[in-house]
Amino acid sequence: MRVVSLVPSGTLLLRALGLEPVGVSHSCPNPQGVPVVTEGLIPKGLPQEEIDRRVREAHGRGEPLYKIRGEVLAALEADLLVSQGVCQVCAVTPQQAALATAFFPRPPRVLELRGTQLEGLFLDIWALAQALDVEERGRHLAQEIREGLSRLPPPPPRRPSVAFLEWLDPPYLGGHWVPELVALAGGRYLGPKPGTPSLRVDPMDLPEAEVVFMAFCGYSLEEALAAVADHRARGGYLDRYLRGRQAYLLDAGPFQALTHRVAEGVWTLAHLLRGKGVSPHLARPL
Repeated sequence: MRVVSLVPSGTLLLRALGLEPVGVSHSCPNPQGVPVVTEGLIPKGLPQEEIDRRVREAHGRGEPLYKIRGEVLAALEADLLVSQGVCQVCAVTPQQAALATAFFPRPPRVLELRGTQLEGLFLDIWALAQALDVEERGRHLAQEIREGLSRLPPPPPRRPSVAFLEWLDPPYLGGHWVPELVALAGGRYLGPKPGTPSLRVDPMDLPEAEVVFMAFCGYSLEEALAAVADHRARGGYLDRYLRGRQAYLLDAGPFQALTHRVAEGVWTLAHLLRGKGVSPHLARPL
């Protein structure tokens, strides 16, 4: 089966199930150098507040944030497109994908990843495994994830309060599956309820948490460190907010997408909440 992934979570899950896509989005990890079938319409390297402004303006005008390279996609003759219906900011939507392929001689099927909570991850894995005819691999992957989560240490006698920022300027508190990850790790989350979207807040209204985690959507850890340094150089709110709190900047990979990597993310949070060290590739204290 020839599969094109339009979203990083789809690419990661496909590979975990043993299939390499023949095409990927511009934001997907692409070590094989397969054709790239999308492009972002917001330039890279902009400050976070400028990215946020452009995203909101595009939504207000009803404009997409991404473009599908129709000719590249058509040449791949895909049987299946993997998209997502969770966040319009994160990747091409299923509606865009269906519209872009409607006039292909043989339009591919569009499979939509829909998980917004941990249990939705297992539904997404099963949907992919069935579409690829690799049900046994799907069951094995789901079992591995559940076993990894089952080995977590018991919660501490008193759960520390936690804030989790997935964007800095302006601040957004992580939603969807993030509250569950924090709870599994042993924290008491001061943010949106499980399954609900991330929440934009005024810096003055950030929660009075004992521990602050930050993992910026779409940023590597090094890019996030640069964004924090720039924010501090401009006299932003962060240093005032973090005063007297434990704070960690995280690799966003295990948190920004609902994939098998969430188990790694929970273990990272669990270690940090218990005062244990983790690899500097996963987290840096602030």
